[in-house]
Amino acid sequence: GHIHYFDGTLSDSAGKPYTVKKAICMHEEDQGLLWKHVEYRNAHNESRRSRELVVSFIATVVNYEYLFYWRFKQDGTIDYEIKLSGELSTNLMSAGEDVPSHGVIVAPGVNSQYHQHMFCTRLDVEVAGASNTVSEIDIITEPMSPSNPYGNCFKPQETTLRTEKEGIRTGDPMKARHWKISNPSILNSISGKPVAYKLIPFTRGPAQPPLLVSPDCAVAKKGMFATKHLWVTPYSPSERYPAGEFTPQGDGSNGLPAWTAQDRQLDGQDVVLWHCFGVAHIPRVEDFPVMPCEVTGFTLKPDGFSLGNPGIDIPPDANKASKCCSHGV
Repeated sequence: GHIHYFDGTLSDSAGKPYTVKKAICMHEEDQGLLWKHVEYRNAHNESRRSRELVVSFIATVVNYEYLFYWRFKQDGTIDYEIKLSGELSTNLMSAGEDVPSHGVIVAPGVNSQYHQHMFCTRLDVEVAGASNTVSEIDIITEPMSPSNPYGNCFKPQETTLRTEKEGIRTGDPMKARHWKISNPSILNSISGKPVAYKLIPFTRGPAQPPLLVSPDCAVAKKGMFATKHLWVTPYSPSERYPAGEFTPQGDGSNGLPAWTAQDRQLDGQDVVLWHCFGVAHIPRVEDFPVMPCEVTGFTLKPDGFSLGNPGIDIPPDANKASKCCSHGV
């Protein structure tokens, strides 16, 4: 298929701009089935294949490669996927050290340390307009009661995050926790509820913890943003980076912890979601000498934003190699 490349402008160590040719790639990919159904009464079968518009780039950071993919789907879903590859950070075993205390022997005499990769995605959302509300959704079990006599009921429990301090959240896979961004001023004509998109964590790869170091560690002080999975702030053009403008020279006092300490109002505001996630990497022998991709990421999915399946009207593929056959053949 057609592939288009975009140049990228970066800054060097002196702050001067330079151009990287073909830094960003845009193309389409086939992703298998988008939807399918067989009508059991008459065996009528319908299915549609899924194609994604993919915008991606790759960054080599010393020994590691980070591969970033925005995936735009035909049902309105947006996936953000990060793949990690490259070479592990390793060191020689110390004299007399047979078993490393904080690493894995990946080759004779070669130790690879336990480590984490942490990312923060700044999502300047506007769901059907700039005035949005953010809420947290947990799936909870209903207790036995006259209205639930068999104990088989469960339901979503929604909590509005009205201030910045309320918007500092940690994921909980045991409750299928996710966050919804809605526009209360526009209602879906079918459900009667505000149009919305939901942010679903851990959809690419396994669920992962936030930053695991001690709170007194220098890493935690500079990377406080990584100790939570979600922060929500009102939009400000000066608030661009989760650890502040000058991370290497900073002391950790700037960025999301300082901004959210103001505890500004969020409900009905132009909001920014900062989704923090990563990979806690316990190396394997199979990761050496060059690592197969580890994967992490999240999904933005429409929730009452449309009036039905946006991909329902995709025409079927005409496969000239297919042949009709009668039942039983």
